[in-house]
Amino acid sequence: MVAGLPGIRSRTADNESMTSQVIVPHRPGPLVDLPERDDPAPGEPQGGLLGAPEIALTAGGGILLTAVLLTGLPRWLTVVAVACLSLGLALPAHAAFLLTLRRRAERRRRETLGRGTVLDVSRPSVRRLVAAYGRLERTGGAGMARDAGHLALTEVAALLGGRAPESAEEEYVICRAEAVSALADRLAEGPVMPVELAGADSLARIKALLA
Repeated sequence: MVAGLPGIRSRTADNESMTSQVIVPHRPGPLVDLPERDDPAPGEPQGGLLGAPEIALTAGGGILLTAVLLTGLPRWLTVVAVACLSLGLALPAHAAFLLTLRRRAERRRRETLGRGTVLDVSRPSVRRLVAAYGRLERTGGAGMARDAGHLALTEVAALLGGRAPESAEEEYVICRAEAVSALADRLAEGPVMPVELAGADSLARIKALLA
């Protein structure tokens, strides 16, 4: 319970499921899901596209095909040679395709990171804060209430620096989650009175809006 903030109560709806990390934008607005890092799959080439197996298959297939054509080896070996060549060339092509997709995903991730501050939402307290802010976002004419909720998110994101809150930080997050939830409840009943609180933290602003 946050002292001095009326009407605060627990809401199950403020603990909805979401991705593990979101971006709090620099200006008030919808939060952005942070794409997961696309790590290479087990066994996927880490360096060059041509590894020893691919070189062996390509070279072996080429040598065998040449031998069939020039020395009169059984014709059925042509099928084996072509299969080795195809496999030796197909594996690098597939690796190149996966590398292109991974680079695009990493570029999107970097672009998303540049839009704001990372907030880890793996803990229920942070998820509740994010969900309560989402309720403010969905309420028409939220105005200063949305700004105050965004400030609360920004404060938490700056404190945590992209990680989950530690035990000593949980109270800081919970206070803001409860305050933003109470503000969303109040706004659902009607508009709040605008106030001027330049420089005040989110809790002071929300307290003034709820007064």
